[in-house]
Amino acid sequence: MSAQTFLSTDLLGWLTNGISDGLAVIFQDRMILENDRFRHLIESMAGNTETSLKPLNRSSSPLPTKEMILSDAAAWNDQPLGTRWTRRYHGIDLAGRECFYEGAFTLVPLRQNQAVLVVLKDLTDHMRLASEVDVSSRFQAVVARIGELAVSEVPVQSIMNEAVQLTAEALRVELCKILIPRDSHEFLYLVAGYGWRPGLIGSLTVEGGTHSQAGYAIRERRPVLVRDLRIETRFTPSKLLSDHDVIAGMSVPMMVQDRVYGVMGAHGKTVRDFTEQEQEFLLAVGNVIATVLERWRREETQLQLFHRLFELAQDGIMLTDTKGHLIEWNPALEHMTGWQAEEVIGRTPSFLKSNKHPPEFYERIWSTLSAGQAFVSRFINRRKDGSELVVWESISPVKDPDGTVRFYLAILTDLTERERMLGILRHAEQLQLVGQLSGGILHEIRNPLIGIGSLATYLRDQSTLDETVRNRCRLIAQEANRIDEILESHLGQIPPRAFDFRPCDLAALLDDTLTLLSPKLKSSQIQVSIEPSPNLPMVEASRGHLQQVWLNVVMNAIEAMEHCGTLTISMHPSTMGKEGVSITFGDSGPGISPEDLQRIYEPFFTSGKAKGVGLGLTISRDIIERHGGQFLIMSPPGEGAVIHLWLPLSQQV
Repeated sequence: MSAQTFLSTDLLGWLTNGISDGLAVIFQDRMILENDRFRHLIESMAGNTETSLKPLNRSSSPLPTKEMILSDAAAWNDQPLGTRWTRRYHGIDLAGRECFYEGAFTLVPLRQNQAVLVVLKDLTDHMRLASEVDVSSRFQAVVARIGELAVSEVPVQSIMNEAVQLTAEALRVELCKILIPRDSHEFLYLVAGYGWRPGLIGSLTVEGGTHSQAGYAIRERRPVLVRDLRIETRFTPSKLLSDHDVIAGMSVPMMVQDRVYGVMGAHGKTVRDFTEQEQEFLLAVGNVIATVLERWRREETQLQLFHRLFELAQDGIMLTDTKGHLIEWNPALEHMTGWQAEEVIGRTPSFLKSNKHPPEFYERIWSTLSAGQAFVSRFINRRKDGSELVVWESISPVKDPDGTVRFYLAILTDLTERERMLGILRHAEQLQLVGQLSGGILHEIRNPLIGIGSLATYLRDQSTLDETVRNRCRLIAQEANRIDEILESHLGQIPPRAFDFRPCDLAALLDDTLTLLSPKLKSSQIQVSIEPSPNLPMVEASRGHLQQVWLNVVMNAIEAMEHCGTLTISMHPSTMGKEGVSITFGDSGPGISPEDLQRIYEPFFTSGKAKGVGLGLTISRDIIERHGGQFLIMSPPGEGAVIHLWLPLSQQV
């Protein structure tokens, strides 16, 4: 029997190869339908075995094979209709790249039985982005630690010893070294290292010039990256590297301004492509060490050296005394926040507060610093112009040799653009799922809808009918036309056509909506309590689209309260940056669980009792946001659901 025989018309509307995610349907332990994307994701793992996986992930994230997905679906097949669950998968694709998938399983109706709908999403880019943030945090902590040592009384040799160890661990390489010139750049002295054979540090001199990787980096005054030293042609591998089976590596000149103080190298024993981020990290560490060496040779003061580090750093850096008053504020932080150094020196950094963190957050910062430990977290700060600045911030106490805290050093990495792009991506993915319904729904619904609207219009014009009946027919024709406009707006065009913004009486719109739903409200024994506001202003809005929101919200409340309850509706003027109107719908139902509340805006997400396909709130929020408004769902413990809407009085041109 073909897949088309099994599947309902609505479900077939979803299963098109235009869907960006992999999609399959499993019935009675057989995969009866799969789209091209699903096959591509599965086949990209073809030929790879379990050895493709990292051992630590094997138990929690299995390989995404068709057999594994069938097994996962079968394990839940006896659950109630509408049950949803997810599973993460992890593997290495045919190109040797690490991949991450997420499978969303849903039990859906299939004639007299049920089947499992599987949506397979490729999370690789998201996971890689999260990995980048993790790497950035790891690198930042190392730079902060070395910067702390650079302004302390710790001996230079101890600083270099700790620097090579921390750098090797952060880059996850076997070997790391610092070479400084003797009398000239022709010979380099191994002053610090990690992973080398005993007895070499402090005694070995290697050839420089252009005959080695380190000498080449000094001559070129730029980083030198080697993927495979065995096939390198720019220079001859040094005996030191050959004796330690080095294959890949980076060498960066340690410079302050135009003067080279030495070379820092990181090396591995396997072929490796080093990233630009890793290169910049090694450069940052090398520049800090170069600054330390400069102090060593010129006997500069601690704060002068630290100021050089400030000028070189690309991340924002601030230094305060023990009472929190700013002493240093680097140029990167000026660019990041809009505050110039002369405006903030002597003040506390409280002017950066955005009021997005509770008092307990700042108490935790000080308790951590008071214990002599570094505090690392995500901060939501505020720029000089009032806009939000999201940063990854590391705050460390700077101590004297006797352990006395002298300063506090903070390093800030700007995450604002990265998080903004992630938010745009998530929202675009949700709206894309809504658009996937267009193929089937637009055709199957509009045809009968035209007939309904035409018949209602005909009956409306019959003077022999009772006025009440004719008025009902008017509403039916009006709603049929509105539904047709919605279908055209949301499913018929990409992007959706512009809304028809006109002055709208929200109270009258609510009255029409409740009239349409009065039979449903009456049969469900639901009382409606309206809290009117005198002199409610008109709102510039698309009336038909707003009525769709009203209908979606009220129908959700009716379904939540089932057979009895109270729906409370209030409208009143409200200012949120500009004048507008707040509308609140509150039901006396059981409320929304915290787990469901986190997923409430996901397309196709429904609770077990929901009768729709899970698009109402996704579409409603999109409509309100396209009006320049806000859409918020809350569910206080022990109470029903509350939906807060806010609409501006006028639309910006």
